[in-house]
Amino acid sequence: MKRLRPPMPPQIAALPRERGFPVPWVADWADGKETVEFDPELGRVLHCDCVSGQGRVTLGVNCAVRQRQGMRDRLCGTCGTPLNGPMAMIGVKDMPYSFEPGLHVDCAVFSLLACPRLVHSAESAGVVVTDGYTLLEDRVLGLDADHNLVRKLLPPVLGAVSGGVLSFLVAVIPDRAQRFGAAEWLDANRHVLTATSPTPTEGPQ
Repeated sequence: MKRLRPPMPPQIAALPRERGFPVPWVADWADGKETVEFDPELGRVLHCDCVSGQGRVTLGVNCAVRQRQGMRDRLCGTCGTPLNGPMAMIGVKDMPYSFEPGLHVDCAVFSLLACPRLVHSAESAGVVVTDGYTLLEDRVLGLDADHNLVRKLLPPVLGAVSGGVLSFLVAVIPDRAQRFGAAEWLDANRHVLTATSPTPTEGPQ
């Protein structure tokens, strides 16, 4: 039986498609073609010239440039437009930080209902609702003896002098953030996909 797709918010309907399904704004289209470049303020950074909708998308992998832009400028990881209010972050229930940019409420609801990976993990996943965060840098410092990447989370003030390569920005979730199980949060907010006007984030009733 074909699974019914949930109503699609207009900002998601405008995204590029892969096999007819919208691809998140933050997704990587570089097909592994990243380079390391030098930035006067940030030091060495992971860079790619990928353009959303052009080339071959790697679903489940974030473009490093758009990921950092989303975190820095508070852009929704799904649709790429500004987050002007509380945002939802999807991950494990007790996550102390997130590598995924925040999402609009309706974008998060759609993602939980439509993304196969999130649908399968909804019962064990969590949703954090927050109005802000602080940032750390995920830096690649080198290789270990087994040729695995050595990474470290550093405050921005130390990142550029670490000698490492900045790959992603990481949102540190504040203590004041609200935490919910993904399934219960979804049940309390799924109505936003059929609402005629923006609806504030709600917790479980």
